[in-house]
Amino acid sequence: MAVIGAVPVLVVLAIGKELVTVSLDRETARCAGLPVFRLDLTLYILVTTTIVMSLEAVGNILVLALLITPAATARMRTERLWAMTVLASTVGCPGSIAGLCVSYTYDLAAGGSVVRVLTGLFVLNWCLAPRHGLLAKLVRPPDATSLVAAGH
Repeated sequence: MAVIGAVPVLVVLAIGKELVTVSLDRETARCAGLPVFRLDLTLYILVTTTIVMSLEAVGNILVLALLITPAATARMRTERLWAMTVLASTVGCPGSIAGLCVSYTYDLAAGGSVVRVLTGLFVLNWCLAPRHGLLAKLVRPPDATSLVAAGH
């Protein structure tokens, strides 16, 4: 499992910038001479390999929670892709370990506990994020464009 899991990581480390370029702007990538179709295919194979490998190890619900929730949590905190990637990993790994600890302590299902902890971290970030959080939107005064649009 570790060897198979290391392959996508090594591929992303080797051609990560190209994959991001193709994912964000296909026309720019094409103009830059990047092989868009091959890079798309590589990305699809990497994602599929990761999901299939993960499904076998942890199950459907947990795979979806581990793919989406840490990324959504990180998105609340930053706009930069590299920072989002690091932050998602920083949220996902300790959140998973905390979920396993909750599972062990209270004799609960491991997958459900991990999902609950990661979801709790997302909700906490959703409320407290400085830019996109609910609290920030309640405290921040409305900007001039929203006042004009509202007819004030």
